[in-house]
Amino acid sequence: MGEGCQTRMNKIVTRQLTAREAYGRLWHGWVKKHWASLLLSVGLMVIIALATAGYAKFMEFSIGGLEARDTDVIFWAPVGIIGLTLTRSICHYTNVILQNRILSRVQADMQREMYDTLVDMDLAQLLSEAPAAIAARFSADIELVRGATVAVFGSLRDVLTLIATIAVMLSIDWVMTLALVSIFALVFIPVGFAGARIRSSSKEIQQEIGQMTSAINEGLSGIRMVRTYQLENTLKTTSNKSFERLFDLRIAIVKWQAALSPIVEALAGVAVGVTLFFVGLRIQTGAIDIAGMIGLITALGVLTNPGRKLTQAFAVGAQGISALERVYSFFDTKNTVIDGPNIVKDGRAQGEIIFDKVDFIYPDGYQALKDINLTIEAGKTYAFVGRSGAGKTTVFNLLPRLFDTSNGVIQLDGKDIKSLTLKSLRDQISLVSQDSILLSGSVTQNIGFGREGADEKACIKAAKAAAAHGFITKLSKGYDTMVEPSKATFSGGERQRLSIARAIVRDAPILLLDEPTSALDAESEASIKAALDALSKGRTTLVIAHRLSTILHADQIVVMDAGQIVAQGTHDELLEQGGLYADLFNLQFDMSPSKEAGPVHRGHKTRKPAVGPVERIFRMLGF
Repeated sequence: MGEGCQTRMNKIVTRQLTAREAYGRLWHGWVKKHWASLLLSVGLMVIIALATAGYAKFMEFSIGGLEARDTDVIFWAPVGIIGLTLTRSICHYTNVILQNRILSRVQADMQREMYDTLVDMDLAQLLSEAPAAIAARFSADIELVRGATVAVFGSLRDVLTLIATIAVMLSIDWVMTLALVSIFALVFIPVGFAGARIRSSSKEIQQEIGQMTSAINEGLSGIRMVRTYQLENTLKTTSNKSFERLFDLRIAIVKWQAALSPIVEALAGVAVGVTLFFVGLRIQTGAIDIAGMIGLITALGVLTNPGRKLTQAFAVGAQGISALERVYSFFDTKNTVIDGPNIVKDGRAQGEIIFDKVDFIYPDGYQALKDINLTIEAGKTYAFVGRSGAGKTTVFNLLPRLFDTSNGVIQLDGKDIKSLTLKSLRDQISLVSQDSILLSGSVTQNIGFGREGADEKACIKAAKAAAAHGFITKLSKGYDTMVEPSKATFSGGERQRLSIARAIVRDAPILLLDEPTSALDAESEASIKAALDALSKGRTTLVIAHRLSTILHADQIVVMDAGQIVAQGTHDELLEQGGLYADLFNLQFDMSPSKEAGPVHRGHKTRKPAVGPVERIFRMLGF
């Protein structure tokens, strides 16, 4: 089962969208649910548009009244203008608050859903992009979407204002109005061209931000090495190239955005000039009076502001489309690691694991495992050794289905692990890795993360078994001390002990130990070795260890090289066979003859530990 069936790992692919597709999906997915508030907002925008357009009509009436020497206009004209202004101001303020409340909720909902998607996403997909670039999508892109949506909402208000103002102009002189609208329509030509350029540059900016953030994170995470090797200038040069690239792209966008407003202003000037010329002619023929002329010119002034804002909104909206494309790419990436229909019988596995012709190929095409055939007996300890890159960690990643096999099958107690629900499968596995991850929360909570519902008593018992109780009780608040992952509150050894306590609480039948003592000094390693031995009893235990001295008593040692199993047996059997395991062992241990024991053939009886420099060379080589 599964042979020859290549599993395709999806990468995060960004698909180009039209404005209708991008904002249509935003509307249906997140905005439409706020329809009641949106309806109120539209109502306020209609009032704003009518009040704004009303200036022109009111000016026509006022001038007409003055021409007719109507003394009442002296009183009602100022009151009318003040009334329109107050109405517009109050509605505008209320609408801004309402819209921002809606958009802030939309932004929070999108960030929450995007984070949920990231947490559930296949590991292979997450590894296809730098963490910093992913964070940029999550933060900068979502913020850009919010800004673009604000602009889109504002453009609706401006469109309503344009419509109302044009309606007023038509009531004054429809011939002149059609001519002026034709002039303003010319603005769509440069606006469309500029929008395409802005959208392209915006997409490059978002990508460059991700690369820049990655470069900064890499530089800071490796700052000790950078300073030791005096690579500050190299780091600065690399970062400066990214900063300069962002500078150029941002200036390009600013140039296109800046060009739009003058275009609108120029067209408005042309429109005013044309208006004055033709109005003068039409006044002479009696087709329009002075009041109508003032009304048209006032309307042109009203049109200019929303027209300019619409061009700016178009530019921001184009940037928003590129951001939405990147956000939607997360939502649209399909997971290949999906739940099976079954659960582990009786909720607890026996622990027999079988690899049957297993291959694994990473998304970039690198083949990490080739034709792995291995049976791991329940309750036994199997150690995996080999050079760096041999495929040991990949084996560990396949068991809890962080990845799925490209070919072949992995069975747990005779069942294909792909037929099991992810929860049921992962409930059977505890992990202690070389990277002891702590999360925000108390010490008790960090230990209790190992098993849902674990109480404080169980966590304290596990901490004692992991030799962690002593240093925990010395903390300012003991087990209630809050953990801040970003701070160096705990040493590497202390973090490792907390990780082991977490595995003890979990009490799973399968235990994965990925170099569990790598962060410990000799004293700390000795103090928790008994805890690890006790934890391994009665469990199927898989161990990755570069220190071969820690796995000499494993039931079976599996030797890997270049993604394949090249040897398997007990420590003594493998030494008898020679080969890679013997070479690795000899590299770690001094093979000089012992005075008491005499010469030792190929070093598989009495040996003394290697001195410090040898072990350091071994670690530098990555073994």
